[in-house]
Amino acid sequence: MYIKFLFMLLGTLSLNVPSYELNQDNLFDYLDSKKYLAANFIQITEIDSKERIITGSIKANRSGKFKIEYQEPLKEIISSDGKYLYRLDSELEQLDIIPQEDDFLNTPISILTLEMVDLKKLFLIDSCQTQQEETICTILPRGEDSFLEKLFLIFEQNSLTSIKYLDSFDQTVNLRLNDINWFPFDDSEITLSIPEGIDVVYH
Repeated sequence: MYIKFLFMLLGTLSLNVPSYELNQDNLFDYLDSKKYLAANFIQITEIDSKERIITGSIKANRSGKFKIEYQEPLKEIISSDGKYLYRLDSELEQLDIIPQEDDFLNTPISILTLEMVDLKKLFLIDSCQTQQEETICTILPRGEDSFLEKLFLIFEQNSLTSIKYLDSFDQTVNLRLNDINWFPFDDSEITLSIPEGIDVVYH
């Protein structure tokens, strides 16, 4: 029920690029070296010439776990323990618990949460092109029925500053990060705390 909503997630990285130039051959190796991410973000979604802007924060690691807190204009938290998705809507006072199905792997969040052996099975690197100080790497899904059409990793001045993607709902989503770090953190920092009085709904 909430999978379409969750597809809008993309936690992005903005990490220091190594001294060598990123290209199709070394991009996956570069991503594999980034095991943790913590950042704030601005998510800009465009559809039918309309634009929606959402701010928030994300923490993710390559064990399949993540936590995304939407701040404005939403007041929601979405997290995963690798097996279940949890969506807490504070205004509705409701927590939805959803089994994490295989089709969820074909989403942008997988760039941050999948081990590289699984990431390579699901996606391929189409190209990496550099113009002046900007490098754009295009990633395509291997499956024919993927929700994701194209995903772009955008590097500026030696940092991956945003992830932009096109989906099968004709949406263009651009996530821009700030206050990024990629140092290890404890799982407790991405564990969802359930407030008292919240209705829990299992799907």
